[in-house]
Amino acid sequence: TKGIPERLKAFRNALMRFPDLHKQVTFIQIVVPSRENIPKYHDLKMEIERLVGEINGQFTEADWIPIHYIYRSLERTELLAYYRAARIALITPLKDGMNLVAKEYCAVNRARDGVLILSEFAGAAAQLQSGALLVNPYNIEEVADAIYQAFTMDKAERQARMSKLRRSIRQHNIFWWVDSFLRAGIASNLEDFPLLEDYIPQPMVSEGV
Repeated sequence: TKGIPERLKAFRNALMRFPDLHKQVTFIQIVVPSRENIPKYHDLKMEIERLVGEINGQFTEADWIPIHYIYRSLERTELLAYYRAARIALITPLKDGMNLVAKEYCAVNRARDGVLILSEFAGAAAQLQSGALLVNPYNIEEVADAIYQAFTMDKAERQARMSKLRRSIRQHNIFWWVDSFLRAGIASNLEDFPLLEDYIPQPMVSEGV
């Protein structure tokens, strides 16, 4: 459900269509080992590593490797360092109840110069839609376009978007969520329920013959 193969294919599509990304963007894919004894997870790991090998084999140059693949757990300080170093966060799960990684990235981005690309199928998309670039993770070209849009985005827009994201996360913190759940639990009328932001993903449009 994390959409890693689709994410890698989108990055490959971006490298193919936008040559000025070459030597300018390095994609760091961190995969935390999980359920390694389950065959489907093992097969997924093999597919991810195959794609990483193919993309690096196709685009690597003497002084640039497009993808750095990390298969291990990270200490908290390591993770924070990666968050702060990343100019773009590509978080594109195929389905996710919330996705706290997107919020962690924004919370750590004190310089307000990062760009969040987020799957519209993540629960956090409703809250973060005003500042993030929302994408359909199944649409490879759309994600590739978002990567290039984030790469070429000027500083003023990056900072404006990230400021919105950080403001939303600061306002809708854990205490706000607890209060909302409690108010919803004791509400007797529909009008008493807390109003939440919503986002409805748009269907993919394909041309038929």
